[in-house]
Amino acid sequence: MRAMNVFRAVALTLVATLVTASAIYAAEPQPGSDRAHRWESRLQQKLGLTDDQLQAVRQIYANRDVNAQRQHVKALHAAQAELRRLALNGADDATLQAKQAEVQNLLAQSMQMRLETLKQVGPILNPDQREAFARMMERGPRGHHHRGQPQPQRG
Repeated sequence: MRAMNVFRAVALTLVATLVTASAIYAAEPQPGSDRAHRWESRLQQKLGLTDDQLQAVRQIYANRDVNAQRQHVKALHAAQAELRRLALNGADDATLQAKQAEVQNLLAQSMQMRLETLKQVGPILNPDQREAFARMMERGPRGHHHRGQPQPQRG
């Protein structure tokens, strides 16, 4: 029974990790790329940003340490892969729990990085724009709802 609980915890962690890491990586395009320009155009159109607001948001994203974020995503993916291998190869509970804790720590760091960016973007937007941006983020990087999350009621 204990092994089943560990397996469930590992499986849930892996699913949450994949969704979170994918959303974090995909939602924040690299400055100067075609993808960044498309994201900025979409953001300006969907939120009704002024040119000054768009420039301020662009500056926030440009100031991020992209290399550190890439290294972090690589470390997260490596830890996830190792956790999967350990689980599949029958590693003991203590080893699985230690690797799971590492993955969860990396996920928490990813979330913290994202929150720091959002805390900088929030004051640039008016209340309606903040709400619209939050809805865009709920829908995911390509406008699709994340699986497993409740869908907002449309009225």
